[in-house]
Amino acid sequence: SVQVNPQMIGPHAIYHFLHAPYLWGGRSIFGIDCSGLVQICLKMAGHSFPRDASQQIHHGTEIEFDQHQINDLVFFHKKNKITHVGIALGQNKIIHSSGRVRIDALQPEGIYNSETAAITHHLHSIKRIVI
Repeated sequence: SVQVNPQMIGPHAIYHFLHAPYLWGGRSIFGIDCSGLVQICLKMAGHSFPRDASQQIHHGTEIEFDQHQINDLVFFHKKNKITHVGIALGQNKIIHSSGRVRIDALQPEGIYNSETAAITHHLHSIKRIVI
């Protein structure tokens, strides 16, 4: 049987996937997209989860930005359509797949990429998944 360890979602992402290239529809270290990263890390923690961010957002309890914790799922939008998801790492950091699996700053406006000095994704909501 699989031992469920929800504390390992973010650490799984860092340990197994950091720097893996982005690949739309990918779900491995050879290429992975944002929602695939979330789905696989939750699976590694013993929980089945939908494949796409537009489906994933319908799970969990919404959390205010200043209350987010490690392993909360963070959703982003363009024109009110969910287009991106990542995993909160605490200390206003997020791991997500954008170009590659990377760790960036999480701000109330969205993801701040220090390489481009810009907000790359606009925050929609934060959800806490109870496993």
